[in-house]
Amino acid sequence: MKTVLILLLLSPTILLAQGIKISPEDTYRKQSYLLMRDGSVLRGQIVRQDSSIITVRRRGDNLSFVESDQVVSISTDRPGTSASSVQTGLTTPATVFVLRDSSRVEGKYVRRDSTMITVRKRNGQLTYFEPELLMRVDTVYAQGATAMPSGSMNDTFANRFSPWLVMGQTAYNPEKGRLYYRGTFIVLTPSDATFSQMNEFAYGLTRNWSVGMNIQPRINDRNVFGGNERNFLSVNTLFFSKLTFSIGDQFRFGINAGYQPRQQRNNFFSVQQVTLQGLMTFGNSQRNVTLGYGRRFFPDYATFPKLTFITAGVMHKIARHLTFLSDNMFYLNPSFGGSSADLSVAFRIDRRRHAFDLGTLIQVQPRYLYYGGFPAPNGNETRAYFSPYIAYNLVFGRN
Repeated sequence: MKTVLILLLLSPTILLAQGIKISPEDTYRKQSYLLMRDGSVLRGQIVRQDSSIITVRRRGDNLSFVESDQVVSISTDRPGTSASSVQTGLTTPATVFVLRDSSRVEGKYVRRDSTMITVRKRNGQLTYFEPELLMRVDTVYAQGATAMPSGSMNDTFANRFSPWLVMGQTAYNPEKGRLYYRGTFIVLTPSDATFSQMNEFAYGLTRNWSVGMNIQPRINDRNVFGGNERNFLSVNTLFFSKLTFSIGDQFRFGINAGYQPRQQRNNFFSVQQVTLQGLMTFGNSQRNVTLGYGRRFFPDYATFPKLTFITAGVMHKIARHLTFLSDNMFYLNPSFGGSSADLSVAFRIDRRRHAFDLGTLIQVQPRYLYYGGFPAPNGNETRAYFSPYIAYNLVFGRN
C-alpha cells in the first residue's frame, strides 16, 4: 500500500519532468507557436523531438533547441499573454539576449561553442540557440516588470538591415535564403536638379555569400528658357557579390566585388568599372563600426585607370525603433572635377520586416580656379553640396 501511495504522489512530478510530447500533426505544419513556461513564444517549424529536446526550424533555416519540459503548449495561432510571464520584485540587473526576430530571452549565460549558445533562464530551465541568431546582449533593471505580448507597442524591433549602411555596406551578409530590397531617392546635385532613384536587390545564397544587383536611373530636370526640361539620362546597372567571414564574436571580415558595364543613352553614358573592396566590421549587427579599403578600375580610361578610396561607417541602435547611421567615403586620388569625399548621416526607423531611412548626403568637391587660362595664384577652393535622401528597406518572406 505504501508503494502505491508513493507512486501516486510521484506521478505528477514524473509527468512534469517528461514535458510535452509533439504529435505527427505538429511536424507536418510549416509554422507552429510554442508557448514557454516563462511566457515567451517561439515561432517556427517543429522538426523533431529527441529524448527531452525539441528541434525548431526558424527563419533563414536556423535551428533552435528547447527542452520539452519548458513548453506549455503548441498551437497554430500566437497565444496571448501568459500569467507566468508576469515578473515581480525584480530589482537586480538582468541579462537579456535579443535575437534577430526581435524575441528576447532573459537569463544567465552558461556556455558557448561554435554551434550553440546555452542560457539558463530565471526559472532554472536551459534554452539553446545558434550564435547567428543573437543580435545583442542587454543588461536591464526593472521593478514589477510585465512581459508584453509580441506585436505590442513596447516591442523592440531589431535592425534587420545590418548589411547596409547609407550607401555602402558592412561585413554582414543578408540572411540565407532571404531577398532584400532597398529603394533610394536622392537629389544628387541641387544646382541643376539631377535626381537619382536607386533600386538595390540582394539575396543570401549562404550564411557567408550573397549576390545582388543595383539599378539606378538618372533624371535631369533643368530650367531651360523659362521652362522645365526633364531628360531621362541613363540607367546604370551594377552587379555585386559579397563574401564575409566571422572571426570571433565582435569581428567580421568581408570582400565586396562589383561590376558595372558600359551603358549609353542619348548623349550620356556611364563608363565600365570594376570595384574591389575589403571590409572590416567591429561589434555586433546592431552596434558596429565598419572600415574599408577599395579600388575602382576604369578599363576604358587610359589616363585615369583607377580610383582608390577608404570608407568609415557607423551603425548604432539608439532606441527601440531607431538606428543611427553614418557612411563616409574618402578618395585618395580624386578625378578632375570629382568628389574628394562623400559624407552622410541618416536615421533608420526599424520595423519588424522593413525600415525607413532619412538622411543627408554631403559631396565635398574641390574647385579649380583659373585666371587667363592659368591656375589662380590663390589656389583652389572646396565646396560642399548637401543632398536630401530617403530610402525604404524590405525583406521578403513571412518572418
